Order: sequence, then structure tokens, then C-alpha cells
Amino acid sequence: MKSLMGMGVVGLAVSMAGCVPDWARENETGILMEVAGISGAPGSQGQTDGDVLFSDVSQAINDDAVVTVNVYRKNPTVTSTSPLEHVRLESYQVRYFRTDGHSVEGIDVPHRITGAFSAQRFHTPTGTDEVQIDAVINVVRQVAKREPPLINLIGISPTINRGLLIPGQGIFTTVAEITVYARQVTTREPLSATGRFQVVFADFADTAQ
Repeated sequence: MKSLMGMGVVGLAVSMAGCVPDWARENETGILMEVAGISGAPGSQGQTDGDVLFSDVSQAINDDAVVTVNVYRKNPTVTSTSPLEHVRLESYQVRYFRTDGHSVEGIDVPHRITGAFSAQRFHTPTGTDEVQIDAVINVVRQVAKREPPLINLIGISPTINRGLLIPGQGIFTTVAEITVYARQVTTREPLSATGRFQVVFADFADTAQ
């Protein structure tokens, strides 16, 4: 009988664990972090900020992205917070891939890059509130424009029809996957969040008007 009771308790525990949603098990803190938005900020003249980054490979200039990061609580009933729970952004990684499956780094897409954040800290919220930070990162480094595959685009005019870029020779589109890493200040518990946005590479300085 005791054995059956023990099995019942274990079974109940397993059942309850299975009812916990994935988002609540993402980390050991009481905080969730998300990438709420990404906006491209090209370094070259003539290109504008926006949801899509148009990276001019002819100019050896860094292209940036503004990453909007939010933190909020797993438990919305919490009514107080403490500096001990503050979250500090530490680093990020940018990885490129293409939707056609050709995503070999250094051949089909630029190499992934990593970088560190300067002091950026979240004051943790209470209840259903959230706290937001806009963090600027290098999403295309100038050295990548002098390495394959980006250097292969230099001198090739992308095709434009009625003001729209036509995919083909001289232009290719990638998805930049940005992962942001952070830690709680005192417990050092890790958090991370990932977002994606589109990056279009071409020699825009050589574009036929």
C-alpha cells in the first residue's frame, strides 16, 4: 500500500510539472526577457532606418540595429521589487541565415559575430508592468564587407524596377538572428531572448538610377 501511495505522489508531481508552461521554466529567476522589436540603423548615407536593414557593401562602415528588450514578471501578483533583482545586459550574438537553405558562414552568409554591452541595467517591474531598454548593437561589421560573400557583391548593380529591388545577381537577402544575453545582478542567474529581422546586402552606391 505504501508503495502504491508513493507511486501516486510521484505521478501527481510529474503531472503537475507537466502543467507548467514552457515560458515559466525558461530560467530560474522570476523574470522573463523578450526582444520586443528590432530596427535597422545603416551607417552609410542614403539608407534609412527601418524594419529592414539595407546594408551597402561598397562602404566599409558598420551597420547597427536598435534592439528593444523588455523584462517582465512570471508572477503578475508581485507587488514589490528589489535592487537585488535587477537585470544587466551582458552580451549579444548575431547569426545570419537564408531562407533558401544556403547558410554556410563565409560562403553564403557573413560569419556570426558577438559583442558586449556597455553598462545597461533593468530596474525590475512589479505586477503586470514591464521595463524596456533600447540597446544599439553592431549587426554588420565593416570587416565583413571586405570578406566573402559580401565582397563579391561590390561593383555589381542590383536590379531596380519602379523603385523596388529585384532579387537576383548583385543582391541577396538574409535573416539576422539576434540573441541577447543578460544576468540578474546578485544571483548571476542567466537570461536570454532572441529576435529576427531582415538584412538586404547590395552595392547600393553602384545602383543604376
